[in-house]
Order: sequence, then structure tokens, then C-alpha cells
Amino acid sequence: MIFYNSIILNTTLFEFLGCFFLSFFLSFLLYRKHTSLNNVSNLIRTLLFLVRFCIFFLLFLFLFNPKLKRETKVEESPKIVFLQDNSFSIILGDDSLYFKNDYLVFLDSLFSNSKLDIDVFSFDQSFKKGFLDFSGDLTNMSNILEHVSEIYSNQNVGAYILASDGIYNQGLNPLYLKNKYNAPLYTLLIGDTTARKDLLISKIKTNKLSYLGNSFPVEINIQALQMKGLEFHVKVFENTDSEFKKPLFIKKFSIDKSSYDEKIHFFISPKSPGLKSYSVYLESNTDEYNLFNNQDVFHVDIMDDRKKILILYGNHHPDITAIKHSLESFDQYQVETEWVKNFQPSINDYKRYSLIILHQVSELIGVEGIDLYDFPVWYIIGKNSDLALLNQSQNIVKFNNSNLDFEFSNFALNDNFSTFNLSDSLVDFLSYSSSLLVPFLVPEVNSLTDVLLNKQIGSINTNKPILFFAKNQQKSAYLLGEGLWRLKLNDTYLNNSNLLFNSFISKIVQSLLSDDNKKRFHINYNSIQYSNSRISFEGEFYNRNFELINFPELNLEIIDSIGDSYNYKFNRFSSSYYLDVLLSEGSYNFIAKSELNNKVFTDTGSFIVLKPNFESKNTIANFDLLNNLARLNNGYATSIDSLDNLFQNIQQSPNFKVSTYIENSFKSLINFQSLLLLLLLLLFIEWSVRRRYINF
Repeated sequence: MIFYNSIILNTTLFEFLGCFFLSFFLSFLLYRKHTSLNNVSNLIRTLLFLVRFCIFFLLFLFLFNPKLKRETKVEESPKIVFLQDNSFSIILGDDSLYFKNDYLVFLDSLFSNSKLDIDVFSFDQSFKKGFLDFSGDLTNMSNILEHVSEIYSNQNVGAYILASDGIYNQGLNPLYLKNKYNAPLYTLLIGDTTARKDLLISKIKTNKLSYLGNSFPVEINIQALQMKGLEFHVKVFENTDSEFKKPLFIKKFSIDKSSYDEKIHFFISPKSPGLKSYSVYLESNTDEYNLFNNQDVFHVDIMDDRKKILILYGNHHPDITAIKHSLESFDQYQVETEWVKNFQPSINDYKRYSLIILHQVSELIGVEGIDLYDFPVWYIIGKNSDLALLNQSQNIVKFNNSNLDFEFSNFALNDNFSTFNLSDSLVDFLSYSSSLLVPFLVPEVNSLTDVLLNKQIGSINTNKPILFFAKNQQKSAYLLGEGLWRLKLNDTYLNNSNLLFNSFISKIVQSLLSDDNKKRFHINYNSIQYSNSRISFEGEFYNRNFELINFPELNLEIIDSIGDSYNYKFNRFSSSYYLDVLLSEGSYNFIAKSELNNKVFTDTGSFIVLKPNFESKNTIANFDLLNNLARLNNGYATSIDSLDNLFQNIQQSPNFKVSTYIENSFKSLINFQSLLLLLLLLLFIEWSVRRRYINF
């Protein structure tokens, strides 16, 4: 039913009165005392005046686009929203053939015969309208429930029906959702709740990455049902062992209870860098119902980007061991020590190191073309240093006397030091630490330095630096003294550990390596991907001032395990790059390339695309969750056999009724053809009368 009840003029009272009086005034001027109207009767004159007034008034009003408000009475029949679980676990039970062949046919027939308005959604990790094929690799129940509660909040819904086995492995627990449904939520119980003999890997926990040379921990959570008294083996292989003949870990276990839950811990020591794939197998001496969950795969990215540090010393000294052990307590450093008399390096040997620590060694000798300015260097100067040679090899420190005496002296912290931050505990530790053996006369020091420690005589801070960092093109630090091992002993004495000493040495080294981490071009990605979702890459490109840019073209070449390559071009997004692709399961390497100012920038990496195996881990339906979910939302749970009765109960419920509401709409008056015809009619009438009585 449609009816009109008001006109919206879109004008103020002042504008409306203005249109009225302006139309009146113009009509009055036209028909006031024209000589041709002398012989025309007042009735005809008045008629012409009114016709012209109406024409003017309507035309002026049309300038404000007046609208006619239309009210429509709408009757909306109630609908049923049916949510079907499309996950793979539905067809892993004894009745899998029924769900593959007959279940959807049964629902189609039932829905057609009921003559109800039913909206069907199938869901797994995402959702789509209509029925699908039970191929979902993940189940996200909370996602679909939040979606329908939102899009149907203003519609006439008689009932929501959730058909599922109650198993979810993504998203939130649906019992904890705060959705408010505008109709009862019923649950249709499908799946198998029978607990059968089953040995399974429920979870694997390990590091996402580890460093080459370190062992990383692995924790495997193993569960067993109805297998008391039986035995099984756990075997772990690296996936490069194609025939699985050399297990990295193997152990035999006995199951001592009906509901078995055990965590196994062990360590793996990788032999080479890269993205490593490992397989876990459970082997038992009995037949199991589900063998899909007896194996699993995990991956660890083995990094070999530890910073290689060379400690080159001129004489054996306890400082060497103290520094070496301190740095080796951090995974990111690989430390080598060499006596300068036995060290016969090549240029390539030096290039392997990110930092060189020279302990009482004044220069790098024996290799032509090597310059100390090519490396970050930490100079530690002691009484056995060749001070004259040191003066020649650098320009920060100058000793005027090459036969300088050394003395034990305390040191004080410089409050204006800014190269790195010191914690309160580290400040206290350095303030109470033992003295160092330092030069009696402090040498000349270039003013472009940042001083951490000054020489202290008694309680007087001399402002004569003994530990400082150079502020020039070369990253370098200078310790004018020896005896760091005394600080380590002091830390052990005061704190029964070496944490503060290790932190002190690490901060010095980190400051020298800081620029090493500045990479102008790199690709961000996840090394573990799944074949059921798109794989995304984000590219970042920096100019010399380390400002993000994205005007150069960025290309990506992906190479699979058999050598086939796939080429892609990144899309520009904001100030960076973005690309997503869809790949099948397997191992892949990639090379990203871009060019700026005739210089080629590259970044490489590797990743693995896996087929999800979440649905096969647990196939025992969780009907308790479905019962509780229905009860919390004013519904109840039912079986497939009772689905017809559920539809009848829904139709008889007070919620299932036709909804009536008024829908308002607006139509511009200028769109009414009748008003345009009225204007034309008025103009024709005026023209006819004027033609008849006035003759113009």
C-alpha cells in the first residue's frame, strides 16, 4: 500500500513568502493597467492574473526542488538463516558417505518443501552463500556468527540454525561471543562423538628461528585415547632425508592410562643455515581409526647472520678471555681469537668480520690493501702497545711519548655521554668497579669523540678520557687501558653473575655494529605459509637519507623446488610496496630486485607453503559446545532426524510472524509529469484567453 501524506518544500518561511509576493508582484505588473485591457471585463482580467500568478509561483518553487513524501506499508515475511559447517572434519567420521552424497540433497528437498525463505551460508575459515563441498581446511565459527548477527540485525529473522560438529580451530570460542541475535539460535548436531583408539600429535612448540651453531628446543604434545598398555615410538626426521633413514630423535614410550597426555622435550642442532623442515611420526603396534594425526611437520628458520668478531691480540692477556666469553653469551655474536704473530690472513679473511678488536695491536699488518678505516675497530691500548705505530695508523689519538708509563687508576662516568643508554644498575656497577691500568699521561684526543669514562684521581674527575667513541666516518672505540677482567671479577663478587659486565661489553660492540644493520632494501614476509590463503610480501626501499620511497619498479622472481620460476611485479601502496600471490604447497626461494641511480638492489629469501592439516587432528564432535551455544541464545540442539520437527516448531513460535513497517521515500515534484502538464495547461489557457480577448 502506497500513500502520500506531506510535501517537503525545502524552503524557509521567508523564502516561501518571497516566492508568493514576487509571483503576485510580477503578475500584478503584467495585468495592472495595460491599454489592451481597457475593454476586458474584470472577471477575465482576474482570471488571467490568477493563471499567471500560479505559473510564476510554481516555477519559483521548483527552484527549491520540493519533494513529496511517500509512505509505503511493507510486509516482510520471516526468514530462516541456515549456517552449514563446510570443514573437512565433517566427512572424516563413519557417516562420511552420507554427508558426501545424501546430506545436501536432503536439505535441498526439505527447504523446497517447507516453502520458507531460507538464506544458506557455508563456512570454514571464511564463508559464502549456498552449500559447498566440505573441503574447508579450518573452522572459524565465531566469524560467521558475528557476520550474520550484524547483517541480519534489522531484518525479520525467525530463527538461526547452525549445523556443525562443534569443532573449531580458528577464531574465538563461540560461547564467549557477545553477539545479540534478533531470533533464537538452534544447533543441528552433526559429526561423530565416538571416542576410538587414537594416537595423535596435538601440538608442536619450538622457536620460529634459531642461529647456526646453537641447539633449539622442541616440545611435542602427544595424546592417546583408549590405548592403555600399548607402546609407541616418536621419530623426528629432517625433510632433506628423503628416505627417512636417519632420525634426529627417536624414543619409545608406554601408555599407562586410557586418557594419555604427555609432553616430550628434546633439542635439535642444525648443520646448515636456511629454512629447515622437520617431520614427526608416531608409530604404534595397533590399528588406529585416524592415522592423519599421527604425523606433523614443523619448520625453523636457521639464521647465519651472527656478527663475526675477531679479537686480534699482541700478547696473551686475561682481557681476551673475559671479552670472548662475554660476547659468546649472546647468540648474535660469533667470536674468534687470533695471536697476531700466528695470524696470516688474506683480504677475504678480514672481510668475513663485522668488527675487529685490537688488544694491544696497533695495526693490521701482512695484507696489502687492508686499511683499518674499512672496518669498525675497537682499540684496547696497554703497556705493550706500539704507540708510535698506533700514531701512524689512525688520527684520533696521538701519543707524544712512545715510552709512556702506565698506572692503576679509577674512572668516572661522563654524564654527557650519548652514544648509548646505560641502565641504573649498570651505572652503579661501573661506579663501584675496580681500577684499570691506564697511561700516566693521557694522550691528545681528537675533539670529535663521545666520552664514556674519564680518568679519576682520588675523588677528582680529570676529564681525561680513557674510553670513548670516535665521531668520524670510521666506527671506532678506544680504551686507553687494560684490565677489563677485573670488572668481570668484580661483577661476580658483587652480583654472583656476569650479567652487568656482559651487558657493558655488548653495548660497546652494538654501538660499533649499529650502522651494519641499516639495509636500504628488504622484503617482509612469513617463512611459513599455507596453500589455502594468499601469500603476501611487503617491500621497503629507502633512499640515502633512509626515507621510504616507492617510485622505482620492484620485481619478484619466485623459484620452486624443481627450478621453475614465476615473475611478479609489486604494487605500490602508500610509500611502500605490496604483493600477494597464490601458490601450491612446496618449497620456494625468491629474489627481489630494484634499481636506483644505476645501482641494483636485491633481497633474497625462502619460504614453505604447507597444506593445512588442522581438521584431521581432532575428529570427535563437540556436542557440549553446540548445546550450550543454543541454550545461551534461546534455542535448543537437535539432530538431523528431527530437523523437520524443528522447522514446524519454528513456524509455530511467536517469533515467526510477518513484520509490518512503514518505509518512507521522497520524490521530487519536478519529476511528476502531471505538474508539468498542469503548467503547460495554464500557459495554454492564458494564451487562449489573451488571444480571444486581448489579441496579443
